[in-house]
Amino acid sequence: MPRGARLDVPGTLHHVVVRGIERCKIVKDDQDRNNFLWRHY
Repeated sequence: MPRGARLDVPGTLHHVVVRGIERCKIVKDDQDRNNFLWRHY
């Protein structure tokens, strides 16, 4: 049985893996990366 969908609430932190599916990038650019890091800490 598949698990239920994740809740996607604005401002909620999510676990992010080191790389995306099929090794695609998980951040678009340095600004996107900095935004993620700012929210994390």
